[in-house]
This record gives sequence, structure tokens and C-alpha cells, in this order.
Amino acid sequence: MKLMQIGTGRWGTNHLRVLSNLGVDLYVAEISEDGRKRCLEQGIPKDHITKDYREFLDVVTAVDLVTPASTHFSICKELLENGKDVFIEKPVAETVAEADELARIASQRDAILQVGHIFRYDPAADFIKDYLQSGQMGAIQSLHGIFSGFKRPRADGGVLISDAIHFIDFFNYLMNGIPRRVLARCEDLLQRGLDDMSWVWMEYDGIPAVVEANYFSPDKKRLITITGDLGTLVCDFSSSQDKVKIYRNQHILDHDTWKSISGEVIHKEISLAEPLFVELQDFLSCLKNRSKPKADARAGVDSLKVVEAAIRSHDKGKEIILK
Repeated sequence: MKLMQIGTGRWGTNHLRVLSNLGVDLYVAEISEDGRKRCLEQGIPKDHITKDYREFLDVVTAVDLVTPASTHFSICKELLENGKDVFIEKPVAETVAEADELARIASQRDAILQVGHIFRYDPAADFIKDYLQSGQMGAIQSLHGIFSGFKRPRADGGVLISDAIHFIDFFNYLMNGIPRRVLARCEDLLQRGLDDMSWVWMEYDGIPAVVEANYFSPDKKRLITITGDLGTLVCDFSSSQDKVKIYRNQHILDHDTWKSISGEVIHKEISLAEPLFVELQDFLSCLKNRSKPKADARAGVDSLKVVEAAIRSHDKGKEIILK
């Protein structure tokens, strides 16, 4: 299979490493001379490397697009209109209108358009989704996510569309749809003109959910907490061991008094598979079988709907109703 990767920047280097080990005939387009040199060092043949991605459009059948978000819409639209299947890093576009158009073009051309919502591909994701659906947590009462850590702020989008979107999409995945209500607050502490701290409150058919994100917390946190009336599930995506813990805790009403009952703590062993490897492997499988990816174009559209609602909520200072 002939596949082209466009862009080999900070996250693109990881794509390059994974694709180099997935048995594809890999072509690379990179505008940076230093980036093209790194491709040679990675073992990509010189005649498989270019500055202009259009040079290889007649050679490859699919494209992995890992460029700044501001370029996603224009490049992806061109690729789809040239008959290519596309993996595109999140966000799929900068606006819902752009994302909708890409989804429409992909559907019309029967093309595969997979969006890089990587947390859907973490080995813990399917366990969590299946566990919630099994009823062992009881009725779901709330969801909470923290995505934070001290790092260089991205220049192609604020923390809401760059980081918070990860857990917004993950909660959409768990709840099988988008929230009904969104309320948000975004701060620009560094005065860059882009948010670097955000809080998004959502409501999924009566179930509250909160996602926090920032660039300032000294400790890297990729943590979700899901509370049910029969227990609480905690997943630390940044941990390689004890990633998922289930606490058999309950609040019990005894006559007129609520009591907190602490039960056993269950440690679940989760596969150590690299999410990016699983994600790109799924893309290749979808190409081969013409199947629907776990994170399809609609997932990309839906996550942006929540992001746009959060931005409107902050600007207007009120709750936004989505459905």
C-alpha cells in the first residue's frame, strides 16, 4: 500500500516512526529542509521525499495529514477531491462548517476520513465503554476530565481546541452522542490571543460532565473520573500501570442520613499497546476492508460542535443549548 504522510513536525515525528513500522510503502511531504533530512535519517528513500505533496498525489492511494490545524480544511478538501482516503489529525478543521463540508465530500466520494481522536484508541477506552454498558457502575451520575501539564502552548489553536477536545470527544464516545447543554469559561493568561486555560461544563441527557484543560499545572494530568451510584471508575491515561481503578464506593440513605460506604478497590490490567500504533493500524485496516473507523468524520464534526458552543458560551456568558 502506497501512503503519503504530509507534515513531520512535533507530533508528525511519531506518525513517521509508527508508519515506518507498519509495512506501508511510505512517501513523505515536508516543507522544512531539516524535516526532510530527518526523514532520510529515518530510512525513507530519497525519491520518496518531497517538499510539495502534490508531487506524489498520482502515486499514493491514501494520505496521513499531520499539519497545523489552519491548513487542515484546504489540504484535506483537495485530497478528498483527488480521490484519496485521509487520516487527519484533530481537529478535523477549525470550524464546524468546514468539518461538515469535509464529511460531506468524503461521504459523496465514498472515501474514508478518519480523525485523530487518539483516546478512542487507548486500550483502556474499550474496557471503560464496555464496563459502563455492563451496568456494573449502576446509573452514571457524572463525568470529569482533567487534561493539563506545563508545556509550550500550541500556536495553531488555544487549549480548548487543542487539548480539551480530547476528553470532549472521549465523553461523546462514551455517551454515544453530543451533550445537550454547554457552559464554558476560557482564559488567556499569557495574553497570546488564544485561550490557555479552559473549563467546559456539559450535560448529556441529565448527566453532568466537566473537562478542564491548561498549560500551567506542574504535573502532567490525563485523568478521567466517572461516578456511578454503585461505584467510581478512575482512568489515568498518563500511567502505564494501574491505569484503571474501580472503587466500590456508594452513598447510602439510611433513614434521614446519607452515609458514605467505602468498598474494595479493583485494579484492572490494561494492555500496553501504543494508542497511536493502534489508531494508524485501524486506518490501514479500514483502507483494506473499506470499513468505518472508530473516529470517523462525524466524530470530528461533533467534537467541534461542542468546542464552538463552548466558545460561544464564554463570549456570551451563558449556557448554550445544542439539542
